Amino acid sequence: MALSARDFLTSVLEDLLEAELKRFRLKLCEVQQMEGAPCSIPRGHLEKADAMDIAGLMLSYCGDGPALALAAQVLNLINKKDLAANLEIRARGLTVPVKPVKEPEISCQVLYKAAIKQKFEKLKDYNSLPGDWVYLQERYIDLLIIKKHCTAAEKEEALLCYGQTHLEMLNKFHEGGSARAQLETFLDTERGRAPLVVILQGAAGIGKTYTVRKMMLDWASDQLYQDRFDYVFHLNLKELGCEKRLVSLRDLMLANWQGLQPFLDQILTQPQRLLFLLDGYDELKSLLSEEEEEVQAVCMSSQYPAVVIVNLILKRQLVPGSCLLITTRPTALDRLESYIQADCYLEVLGFLEEERQAFFYSYFRDDQQALEAYQAIKGNNTISTMCFVPLVCWIVCTVLKQQMKKDRRLDDLHTTTQIFLYFIQILLRYHHYYSLKNSTQASARVLFQKLGSLALHGILSQKVIFEKEDLEAHFLEGVEIPTIFLNTMLRQNLLVETLYSFGHVTLQEFFSAMFFFVTSEKTQKLNQLLEEGLKAESGHLLLTIRFLFGLSNPRSYRMLEQLVFFQQSSATASSTISEEELLSWIQKAACSPRINDPHFHLELLHCLYELHQDSFVRRAMLSLDNLSFLMFPLKRSDCLVLAYCIQCCETVQNLNLYGCSLGVEEVRHLLPVLKKCLLLQLEMSNLPNIVLREICSSFSPQQSVTCILVTGSISPSGKRETMFKCSAKQGSETCRLQIRFLPEEDTVACCSWIIPKHCPQEIILKDTQLSNHGLWQICMALSANKCPVYTLRISGNQFTKSCIPDFSSFLVTNPYLAQLDLSGNQLQDEAVILLCSALQAAEMGSLQYLSLEENGLTEACIPEVSCLLTATSSLSYVKLGFNKLGDKGAQRFWPVLSDPLCQLEKLGMEANELTDACVDSLVICLLHNQSLCNLYLDHNSLTMQSVPSLDVIWKECSMLHTLSLSKNQIPKQTLRNYSMFYNGKSKKKKFNSSPLPIALQLQE
Repeated sequence: MALSARDFLTSVLEDLLEAELKRFRLKLCEVQQMEGAPCSIPRGHLEKADAMDIAGLMLSYCGDGPALALAAQVLNLINKKDLAANLEIRARGLTVPVKPVKEPEISCQVLYKAAIKQKFEKLKDYNSLPGDWVYLQERYIDLLIIKKHCTAAEKEEALLCYGQTHLEMLNKFHEGGSARAQLETFLDTERGRAPLVVILQGAAGIGKTYTVRKMMLDWASDQLYQDRFDYVFHLNLKELGCEKRLVSLRDLMLANWQGLQPFLDQILTQPQRLLFLLDGYDELKSLLSEEEEEVQAVCMSSQYPAVVIVNLILKRQLVPGSCLLITTRPTALDRLESYIQADCYLEVLGFLEEERQAFFYSYFRDDQQALEAYQAIKGNNTISTMCFVPLVCWIVCTVLKQQMKKDRRLDDLHTTTQIFLYFIQILLRYHHYYSLKNSTQASARVLFQKLGSLALHGILSQKVIFEKEDLEAHFLEGVEIPTIFLNTMLRQNLLVETLYSFGHVTLQEFFSAMFFFVTSEKTQKLNQLLEEGLKAESGHLLLTIRFLFGLSNPRSYRMLEQLVFFQQSSATASSTISEEELLSWIQKAACSPRINDPHFHLELLHCLYELHQDSFVRRAMLSLDNLSFLMFPLKRSDCLVLAYCIQCCETVQNLNLYGCSLGVEEVRHLLPVLKKCLLLQLEMSNLPNIVLREICSSFSPQQSVTCILVTGSISPSGKRETMFKCSAKQGSETCRLQIRFLPEEDTVACCSWIIPKHCPQEIILKDTQLSNHGLWQICMALSANKCPVYTLRISGNQFTKSCIPDFSSFLVTNPYLAQLDLSGNQLQDEAVILLCSALQAAEMGSLQYLSLEENGLTEACIPEVSCLLTATSSLSYVKLGFNKLGDKGAQRFWPVLSDPLCQLEKLGMEANELTDACVDSLVICLLHNQSLCNLYLDHNSLTMQSVPSLDVIWKECSMLHTLSLSKNQIPKQTLRNYSMFYNGKSKKKKFNSSPLPIALQLQE
């Protein structure tokens, strides 16, 4: 089958390289300008066209034959003669018209869509400079929109929730009761018919305008409602409410593109194919004159005030068959429903967590910055909760980006109070309630007094849902109800009632605090709030008090002055609540029983952080410097607050952070202030080595680290976890380092930076998988830093005899060693022989304790061990248990016990496969021993046959106080007949009266 002219031309053009295709486009534009050219394709259509597009345009404008001939001509001009020849042959074989095909008409709808796309694809941020644009496709994030009315009880529960609980409540709204609505499902058919009127409601700043702009853009991009609507029109009711000229419906429809004018009559013949998006009904002037109310639509060209035209559309007197989607705040629903009955109600609830995170990534467009910014607010319950409102997300992102540009830490984020002030400022400026725009300073201040009074009444009575009577009691009624701050909901009893609430309880708490700064009659209610806040049952008042401190900050107070217009901002302006009032409350709180509640104690610190006045915080912290948060999880924002408050002090008495679930970011907030703590206790998990190193380097020379514990473990999921504990105090104290269950690499790393900095005198390394090389590295660190180690316990590792020379070098440089535990290392005989020789050569005059348990030892090493005991008279406790000495090894060892140079007081020989055969020789040697007090022979194979010999030992060896024989083959009844402990005299007395002259003891 022969190729069509389109396919043939496309295939030829696709053979061109990218640079050649670009030259083809340029030459084609030049040839079209020549006299006699077969056609003229608009240059704009060719600029970004690919091979297929160019072929289509040439065939449409020229016809098949002329298009191929023209293409051949252009190919010759760019020196692609082989391709040109093929085209010329094909062109001659076609029957072509004598005249070129008429230039095709581009659809009016296509041009309208292009105009809409150009208008709605980008927008300005609230703080954009001239020429700064944001692309909607990149910025828009899906919102949680549901198709149902939430009940008052559901709304109340959501209003009171914070953090993760608030997210869970938002999720509940679309589980079971109603599916989450997407843009493409807004106008879906329900109950057999498509809705003609849809109301999209939501609070100020929640994303309603973004949503309708996205609908316009998606329709113009052929991604939405293509089969249902030929034309979609956007009416900005906020702008139309300010329009003073008389306009007609035609004027409103032509507002986005005047090119529709010749086609309007035809377009209006099919109103069912039209969608009108009426955005911002709540911001439209609601009061019409009697004459305006009685206006009846005569024709599409009749001119009236814009408000009248919108009302005629709502009353379905203009384009009655069209589809309407109207956005409004909930407070304007009653007024809207007096004009029109909706087929479908949608409610915008804001961002879930995934969408909040997506917004940060779309705003910053740098993954690392976005992650850092998101983590910065995630730990702040108040801010992160309010981030369900897209406008709050934008404010937070904007503030954080400014911090990044200044190379400042994100921890210096403005206080929560200032974020709320920014939020209200932008609501007033860009989402303002119409009566505020031209209000006087006095009336604006009065309105904020009324809002604050309502909010405070609710907070004191634990009320977040208000009835109409509540609003009237605070003089908020009729048109004065500010829709940007109050939402409405419906309660269905016998009659449907309208209820009111602030956007979230945190906003209500903010207005409660603001009340005291916009009213002159504050004393009684302020005292009531502060006194109630000290009571255990009044935890709900603490955030209001925190905002009270925040608004007393001079910067916040100046922002508030500008916000409510009640006086010109002054650089020296001071809060209407004195610092002495606030300090007095902090001091009372510090003396109250509630100070032992870590949540309350932390809330006081948050109050100080919101005030953010260093001198004030320094005075207040004198009453709050015993900072114990044992087993109380701290978030990132808590640690930021804690660090700021400590930084303002000379020192703090105590900081206890055991069990506080601290992570990397939390710890790094605290590092600069650890040196100010007279007593410090830290615990954290799963920190990288670099952070542990930073912790141990953060202490001052006046502090002594008394204990460092690093413990590894494996979680149920198989993931390796690490716990770090550290304590420090002022003054000179010894340091203990304990590392357990860590891999060798981490163990060596920890030792490499802990030993030089803190010179631990007690070191415990248990089950750390140390190899010979790892032990060498640690010994080198100890020797190089001349660390006076008194106790060294290195057990459960993988040493061999090769490590002994390096270990010996350390012993020579450390004459202080008193306790050495090398148990559980499988050293074997050769290594122990070398070790004992090294210990003798080093003349360890301080060595008192030696454990060689679980090292696979046999009788071969006994001579060297015995020599060590006679050469080191200070050795008082030796543990040789859990080896393989057997009777022969024991019989070779017992004689050293009778040597006067051996001063052993305790000897452990447990689990060495001993039998009755070795007991007689033990008796002989012990009869000449004057020092042994404790002998442990548990977990061997001794039987009742040994009892006579043991009887002699117990009777004649007066120094022996403990003879432990548990887990042998001696009946339990026999063991139960004898007491556990005796001193010399009482032991013998008991022995003489006992049927079996032996005392047996279970090892402790």
